Amino acid sequence: MDMNRRHFLGTSAAFAATAALSPTTWAQDAGPTPSRYPDPAWEVLDARFEPYYLFNTPLERHWSDGLWLEGPAWNAVGRYAVFSDIPRARQMRWDEASGRVSVLREGVGHANGNAFDNHGRLVVCEHSPARVVRYEWDGSVRVLAKAFQGKPLNAPNDLVILPNDGVIFSDPGYGAHVDYEGSKRALQLAPAIYYVDDTLDEPQRLSDELAKPNGLALSADGRYLYASDTAPSHFPELPASVSRFALTEQGRALGAREVIVSSHDETYDGIALDVDGNLWASVSGGEGRDGVSIFAPGGERIGRIRLPEVCANLCFVGAQRNRLLMTASRSIYTLYTNARGV
Repeated sequence: MDMNRRHFLGTSAAFAATAALSPTTWAQDAGPTPSRYPDPAWEVLDARFEPYYLFNTPLERHWSDGLWLEGPAWNAVGRYAVFSDIPRARQMRWDEASGRVSVLREGVGHANGNAFDNHGRLVVCEHSPARVVRYEWDGSVRVLAKAFQGKPLNAPNDLVILPNDGVIFSDPGYGAHVDYEGSKRALQLAPAIYYVDDTLDEPQRLSDELAKPNGLALSADGRYLYASDTAPSHFPELPASVSRFALTEQGRALGAREVIVSSHDETYDGIALDVDGNLWASVSGGEGRDGVSIFAPGGERIGRIRLPEVCANLCFVGAQRNRLLMTASRSIYTLYTNARGV
């Protein structure tokens, strides 16, 4: 008995000494060894990006069972984000507290962009039927826009909500090009940006300057509308761009177009702004470019967040609006930042 006890103690001491010399021995029991900080997703290109970069935060992938994900919108009261799986005609729900993803609604007209209005109601762009709808508190659906000058809309894509409850939405027509994301048909209207509110029987056209108006965002002071143009998808000779328009007449009219970002090498889809006026744009550009590009207010690229998939859209979430949620092809990712989103 004494010899067995001495042998056991000696073996335990030797194992402990070995473990002390090998820091990964115990960690292996808890799963794969984590990657080192800083996360390689971060790419600082300019000193102006350093205040927004966090050394000790990981890129987190929460779910990868989508087909093509778009349109994230944050609900601060419920602490969840809504996003769209367009080919499946589903609205999905990501819960911040649990990290779980579930189906919110099915059969939602190949929904794309989502936004919560000033009363907490969900406003949605649908591809097929092509319309902008609002979910009321009693669960009913109100159609805000479906036609312009007697012709059906193309396929509303993205939207923003104004302080007066007016809605500005883009209508490029992607949901009319293939059945996969809507219903294939010829466009009857030029792609455009529109305004609509409860007092109007049909939307007002604000601009048809962009070849494929796509993602929309408002500046922190509400004075400017930003709009991306994914023109190269159908017009290869044209650049992808993000433009800025001054809002006039409480959002019922736009000032002159000012191009902020332009590229022939990558495409910008969904966009968001932070409180300092930096532009965060989802990017499709191939390996090393796919993800998010961050541009200073003057349009200079100052940083990237690199993803292993094409990023289609993004929004800031969380109590401080400092966590970036990205819908990227089949997956959703989050990354804490030191920025605060609008």
